[in-house]
This record gives sequence, C-alpha cells and structure tokens, in this order.
Amino acid sequence: MKIEWTRVVSQMIEDFNNISQIKCPNCSKYGIDYIYIGDGSTRIGFLQIWCNKCLKGICISRTIAPLNAKFVTFETDLKGIVPKFEFNRIK
Repeated sequence: MKIEWTRVVSQMIEDFNNISQIKCPNCSKYGIDYIYIGDGSTRIGFLQIWCNKCLKGICISRTIAPLNAKFVTFETDLKGIVPKFEFNRIK
C-alpha cells in the first residue's frame, strides 16, 4: 500500500489545486487531504496525507514544503486541521 500512497504524493505535488480529483488508494473514493508541518523559516518538516473518507494515510518525514502547499509550523495546534487517521510511515 505504501507504493500506492507514494503515487498519490506525486499526483498531489504536480497540482495542489486538483487534489480533489485524486482517489484514495485504500478505499478508491475522493477525499484526499494533506498538510505540511515544519519550521516556519526553512519549511523543512514532514508531510501528512490522508483520506477523509476511510481515515487512512501516510506520514513522510524530512521533506520541504513547496511555497504553494498548505503549511503550518510545528507550533500550530493541529486540532481541527488533521483528523485522527491510521498511517504508515514512509522514510
């Protein structure tokens, strides 16, 4: 399943505006969402991607958030931003 989620990452990075057109590799429904979480000055941190329908997803460590991506700092309270989802870590 990790390979399928990495394909989602590739599709997402190509066009953040069309993320609603990406199907979840777990449940095959539309509902993918994401957030980069990192240092405010370097934008280095990690990426969380999940499906709002089945609440499965991934967390990718040590990544840089593109300027046009959704981004919050490490200090941000993620309540209401990121749902509690089950994930596999991809290193």
